[in-house]
Amino acid sequence: MADEGLILAARLAEAERMRMPLTDLLAHADRLSRNAASYMAAAVQDARTAGTGWAAVAQAAGVSVETARAKWNEQKVKRLLARRDRHWPAALRQAELPRGAPEASAQEQPLPGRTGAMEARLQLAAALTNLQRKNAVTLQEAAQQADLSPSYVSRVLAGSRLPTWPVVYMLATIFSGNAGDLKSLWERAHGACPPRRHSVAGAAARLQSALRGLYLAAGEPDLPALVVGGGPSLTAEAVQEVLDGDLIPDWWTVEALVVRMGGDAAFIRPLWEDLHYVFLASRDVFPEGGMPRSGLPGTEPDAGAGGPAL
Repeated sequence: MADEGLILAARLAEAERMRMPLTDLLAHADRLSRNAASYMAAAVQDARTAGTGWAAVAQAAGVSVETARAKWNEQKVKRLLARRDRHWPAALRQAELPRGAPEASAQEQPLPGRTGAMEARLQLAAALTNLQRKNAVTLQEAAQQADLSPSYVSRVLAGSRLPTWPVVYMLATIFSGNAGDLKSLWERAHGACPPRRHSVAGAAARLQSALRGLYLAAGEPDLPALVVGGGPSLTAEAVQEVLDGDLIPDWWTVEALVVRMGGDAAFIRPLWEDLHYVFLASRDVFPEGGMPRSGLPGTEPDAGAGGPAL
């Protein structure tokens, strides 16, 4: 919670620098305030579990013993933290800076201001934050291992600073994630065009990594809820196979999945078209509904990990 407080504070500071409307500024401040209240409740609970008496809690908080008991009794704290656990991933996503936020001056704006680049930057930050929370690595630990300042790491996770690829790679590795899944988001955030691949297997791997990156950025939502109303080809089983690297979906499935994960289908489309082109060059027709990755040309056991060059 303390780490997330740094992230929320950085997003509030960025919103102020971008001169966002008062409604948005107060919403950022409210999320920061609620996180601080949850932290205080959890800190008191930890202290009580360790044997701290109510008199010591009251003295530390500057309140009466009766007020401390009423404010932080065990049942009330448990309900507060359970409610926070249910709603917090969505609250963190709501704290991201919106696409249409006013741009700061050239001196204040450290990052590209284009909508697509900003969207990808925030998704990259969300994916890294999700990995950090899932693997319980503190900002201080990450900063120490990466030889970076904690404030810089907090800005990266808040989306207010766009890191270099080595920094993304280091942080993803420290958070026990696959840095390759974030490469497409990082490239888009920098406005770079992804390099063309020369094998079917390579193009398929790049598409699947991009989809896994979007899934991380979306907070790894529950698959059944993600696919509701998405059409007959968008099932929880199919999405799991895509994320596991076992299924290459057709474009209509990719598009529906990307939109439901909050991504930009127009950005993912070139990756799928690259795959489709090299697949067609192998004189095959891409099947409707997708196909198992094991069926791609050049993925036979004796073809090597990367597949043959075309």
